Amino acid sequence: MKNKSLLWTCLLMVAGLGGAPGLHAADEAGWYAGAGVGRSDVKRASSWTQVTGANLLARGLVSSTVIESHGTAWKLFGGYQFNENLAVEGGYHDLGRLKGLTVITAPASTLAGRWDAYAASVAVVGSYPVVNRFAVFAKGGLALSRLTVDVPAPALYSPSATRVQPLLGVGVKFDFMKSFGVRGEFERFNNVGDGSTTGQSAVNVWSVSAQYRF
Repeated sequence: MKNKSLLWTCLLMVAGLGGAPGLHAADEAGWYAGAGVGRSDVKRASSWTQVTGANLLARGLVSSTVIESHGTAWKLFGGYQFNENLAVEGGYHDLGRLKGLTVITAPASTLAGRWDAYAASVAVVGSYPVVNRFAVFAKGGLALSRLTVDVPAPALYSPSATRVQPLLGVGVKFDFMKSFGVRGEFERFNNVGDGSTTGQSAVNVWSVSAQYRF
Protein backbone atom coordinates (compact mmCIF):
# COMPACT_ATOMS: atom_id res chain seq x y z
CA MET A 1 0.00 0.00 0.00
CA LYS A 2 2.87 2.40 0.74
CA ASN A 3 4.24 1.97 -2.79
CA LYS A 4 0.84 2.73 -4.32
CA SER A 5 0.29 5.78 -2.13
CA LEU A 6 3.74 7.14 -2.96
CA LEU A 7 3.12 6.65 -6.69
CA TRP A 8 -0.13 8.62 -6.67
CA THR A 9 1.31 11.34 -4.40
CA CYS A 10 4.21 11.92 -6.83
CA LEU A 11 1.91 12.00 -9.82
CA LEU A 12 -0.44 14.50 -8.17
CA MET A 13 2.53 16.74 -7.30
CA VAL A 14 3.57 16.69 -10.94
CA ALA A 15 0.00 17.47 -11.91
CA GLY A 16 0.17 20.65 -9.87
CA LEU A 17 2.73 21.96 -12.34
CA GLY A 18 0.15 21.67 -15.09
CA GLY A 19 -1.45 24.97 -14.18
CA ALA A 20 1.66 26.86 -15.24
CA PRO A 21 1.53 28.61 -18.61
CA GLY A 22 3.22 26.87 -21.50
CA LEU A 23 2.60 23.71 -23.45
CA HIS A 24 -0.83 22.18 -23.62
CA ALA A 25 -1.36 18.45 -23.50
CA ALA A 26 -0.53 17.04 -26.89
CA ASP A 27 -3.78 16.75 -28.84
CA GLU A 28 -2.53 16.29 -32.39
CA ALA A 29 -3.01 12.99 -34.20
CA GLY A 30 0.08 10.80 -34.40
CA TRP A 31 1.96 7.71 -33.30
CA TYR A 32 3.52 7.20 -29.88
CA ALA A 33 5.56 4.56 -28.04
CA GLY A 34 6.71 4.02 -24.49
CA ALA A 35 8.07 1.74 -21.78
CA GLY A 36 7.23 1.30 -18.13
CA VAL A 37 8.08 -0.61 -14.97
CA GLY A 38 6.13 -1.39 -11.83
CA ARG A 39 4.78 -4.04 -9.50
CA SER A 40 2.41 -6.92 -10.15
CA ASP A 41 0.11 -8.39 -7.49
CA VAL A 42 -1.50 -11.82 -7.77
CA LYS A 43 -4.94 -11.63 -6.17
CA ARG A 44 -5.52 -15.38 -5.70
CA ALA A 45 -2.09 -16.92 -5.22
CA SER A 46 -3.74 -19.71 -3.24
CA SER A 47 -5.37 -20.94 -6.48
CA TRP A 48 -1.95 -21.54 -8.04
CA THR A 49 -0.61 -23.35 -4.95
CA GLN A 50 -3.71 -25.55 -4.55
CA VAL A 51 -3.64 -26.70 -8.15
CA THR A 52 0.07 -27.55 -7.91
CA GLY A 53 -0.57 -29.63 -4.80
CA ALA A 54 -3.55 -31.44 -6.32
CA ASN A 55 -1.67 -32.34 -9.51
CA LEU A 56 1.35 -33.63 -7.61
CA LEU A 57 -0.92 -35.64 -5.28
CA ALA A 58 -2.44 -37.34 -8.32
CA ARG A 59 1.10 -38.54 -9.11
CA GLY A 60 1.64 -39.86 -5.57
CA LEU A 61 3.61 -36.86 -4.24
CA VAL A 62 2.29 -35.30 -1.04
CA SER A 63 3.29 -31.63 -1.12
CA SER A 64 2.60 -28.09 -0.03
CA THR A 65 3.46 -24.99 -2.05
CA VAL A 66 3.75 -21.33 -1.12
CA ILE A 67 4.46 -18.66 -3.74
CA GLU A 68 5.04 -14.92 -3.49
CA SER A 69 2.00 -12.78 -4.25
CA HIS A 70 3.91 -10.01 -6.06
CA GLY A 71 6.70 -9.46 -8.54
CA THR A 72 8.38 -6.88 -10.76
CA ALA A 73 6.50 -6.07 -13.96
CA TRP A 74 7.52 -4.15 -17.07
CA LYS A 75 5.99 -3.36 -20.45
CA LEU A 76 6.52 -1.93 -23.93
CA PHE A 77 3.64 -0.22 -25.70
CA GLY A 78 2.74 1.85 -28.72
CA GLY A 79 -0.33 3.29 -30.32
CA TYR A 80 -2.01 5.91 -32.46
CA GLN A 81 -3.58 9.06 -30.96
CA PHE A 82 -6.57 10.17 -33.06
CA ASN A 83 -7.21 13.31 -30.98
CA GLU A 84 -6.89 14.45 -27.37
CA ASN A 85 -9.66 12.05 -26.29
CA LEU A 86 -9.13 8.81 -28.21
CA ALA A 87 -6.28 6.41 -28.99
CA VAL A 88 -5.76 2.75 -29.86
CA GLU A 89 -2.84 1.02 -28.14
CA GLY A 90 -1.04 -2.32 -28.20
CA GLY A 91 1.54 -3.65 -25.80
CA TYR A 92 3.73 -6.44 -24.48
CA HIS A 93 3.53 -7.00 -20.70
CA ASP A 94 5.86 -9.01 -18.50
CA LEU A 95 3.56 -9.59 -15.52
CA GLY A 96 6.29 -10.79 -13.21
CA ARG A 97 8.38 -13.79 -12.22
CA LEU A 98 7.00 -15.16 -8.97
CA LYS A 99 9.16 -17.38 -6.76
CA GLY A 100 7.78 -20.30 -4.80
CA LEU A 101 8.76 -23.17 -2.53
CA THR A 102 7.27 -26.64 -2.87
CA VAL A 103 7.86 -29.02 0.05
CA ILE A 104 7.43 -32.71 -0.82
CA THR A 105 7.17 -35.00 2.19
CA ALA A 106 7.82 -38.27 0.31
CA PRO A 107 10.49 -38.33 -0.99
CA ALA A 108 11.46 -35.46 1.28
CA SER A 109 12.68 -32.41 -0.62
CA THR A 110 12.23 -28.66 -0.89
CA LEU A 111 12.08 -27.27 -4.42
CA ALA A 112 12.40 -23.71 -5.70
CA GLY A 113 9.68 -23.20 -8.29
CA ARG A 114 8.94 -20.36 -10.68
CA TRP A 115 5.70 -18.92 -12.06
CA ASP A 116 6.10 -16.62 -15.09
CA ALA A 117 3.23 -14.59 -16.52
CA TYR A 118 3.23 -12.33 -19.58
CA ALA A 119 0.71 -10.98 -22.08
CA ALA A 120 0.15 -9.14 -25.35
CA SER A 121 -2.72 -6.64 -25.44
CA VAL A 122 -4.77 -4.31 -27.59
CA ALA A 123 -7.00 -1.62 -26.09
CA VAL A 124 -8.96 1.55 -26.73
CA VAL A 125 -7.75 4.47 -24.57
CA GLY A 126 -10.03 7.36 -23.67
CA SER A 127 -8.44 10.52 -22.20
CA TYR A 128 -9.86 13.64 -20.58
CA PRO A 129 -7.68 16.77 -20.17
CA VAL A 130 -8.01 18.20 -16.65
CA VAL A 131 -5.61 21.16 -16.64
CA ASN A 132 -2.76 22.33 -18.84
CA ARG A 133 -0.55 19.34 -19.78
CA PHE A 134 -2.33 16.98 -17.35
CA ALA A 135 -5.03 14.40 -18.16
CA VAL A 136 -6.71 11.30 -16.78
CA PHE A 137 -7.44 8.24 -18.89
CA ALA A 138 -9.13 4.86 -18.90
CA LYS A 139 -8.71 1.93 -21.23
CA GLY A 140 -10.38 -1.34 -22.06
CA GLY A 141 -9.44 -4.17 -24.36
CA LEU A 142 -8.28 -7.75 -24.61
CA ALA A 143 -5.08 -9.47 -23.51
CA LEU A 144 -3.60 -12.77 -24.67
CA SER A 145 -1.83 -14.03 -21.55
CA ARG A 146 0.44 -17.00 -20.88
CA LEU A 147 1.36 -18.49 -17.52
CA THR A 148 4.17 -21.05 -17.25
CA VAL A 149 5.10 -23.10 -14.19
CA ASP A 150 8.48 -24.69 -13.50
CA VAL A 151 8.94 -26.92 -10.44
CA PRO A 152 12.06 -29.12 -10.83
CA ALA A 153 12.64 -32.83 -10.05
CA PRO A 154 11.42 -34.89 -8.35
CA ALA A 155 8.19 -32.98 -9.01
CA LEU A 156 8.98 -32.22 -12.67
CA TYR A 157 5.85 -30.12 -12.87
CA SER A 158 5.90 -27.63 -15.77
CA PRO A 159 2.46 -26.91 -17.28
CA SER A 160 1.54 -23.74 -19.14
CA ALA A 161 -1.72 -22.06 -20.08
CA THR A 162 -2.65 -19.47 -22.71
CA ARG A 163 -5.96 -17.62 -22.73
CA VAL A 164 -7.67 -14.41 -23.82
CA GLN A 165 -9.20 -12.24 -21.12
CA PRO A 166 -10.40 -8.66 -20.59
CA LEU A 167 -7.89 -5.91 -19.79
CA LEU A 168 -8.99 -2.82 -17.88
CA GLY A 169 -6.93 0.17 -16.79
CA VAL A 170 -7.03 3.71 -15.42
CA GLY A 171 -4.29 6.31 -15.02
CA VAL A 172 -2.97 9.84 -15.19
CA LYS A 173 -0.50 11.41 -17.64
CA PHE A 174 1.57 14.56 -17.75
CA ASP A 175 3.26 16.07 -20.83
CA PHE A 176 6.59 17.77 -20.11
CA MET A 177 6.72 18.81 -23.75
CA LYS A 178 4.85 18.10 -26.97
CA SER A 179 6.85 14.97 -27.71
CA PHE A 180 7.56 13.58 -24.23
CA GLY A 181 5.47 12.74 -21.19
CA VAL A 182 5.04 10.35 -18.28
CA ARG A 183 2.08 8.37 -17.05
CA GLY A 184 1.14 6.30 -14.05
CA GLU A 185 -1.51 3.63 -14.30
CA PHE A 186 -3.27 0.65 -12.84
CA GLU A 187 -4.08 -2.35 -15.05
CA ARG A 188 -6.02 -5.52 -14.27
CA PHE A 189 -5.59 -8.78 -16.19
CA ASN A 190 -8.45 -11.13 -15.31
CA ASN A 191 -8.20 -14.94 -15.11
CA VAL A 192 -4.55 -15.47 -16.00
CA GLY A 193 -3.75 -19.19 -16.17
CA ASP A 194 -5.90 -22.34 -16.18
CA GLY A 195 -7.93 -23.51 -13.21
CA SER A 196 -7.00 -27.19 -13.60
CA THR A 197 -3.30 -27.11 -14.56
CA THR A 198 -1.45 -23.94 -13.60
CA GLY A 199 -4.00 -22.34 -11.30
CA GLN A 200 -5.87 -19.18 -12.23
CA SER A 201 -5.73 -15.66 -10.82
CA ALA A 202 -6.31 -12.02 -11.61
CA VAL A 203 -3.08 -10.00 -11.83
CA ASN A 204 -3.04 -6.29 -10.93
CA VAL A 205 -0.19 -4.11 -12.16
CA TRP A 206 0.83 -0.64 -10.91
CA SER A 207 3.36 1.07 -13.17
CA VAL A 208 5.07 4.31 -14.19
CA SER A 209 5.94 4.81 -17.87
CA ALA A 210 7.73 7.24 -20.18
CA GLN A 211 6.01 8.03 -23.47
CA TYR A 212 7.35 9.56 -26.69
CA ARG A 213 5.24 11.04 -29.51
CA PHE A 214 6.61 10.86 -33.06
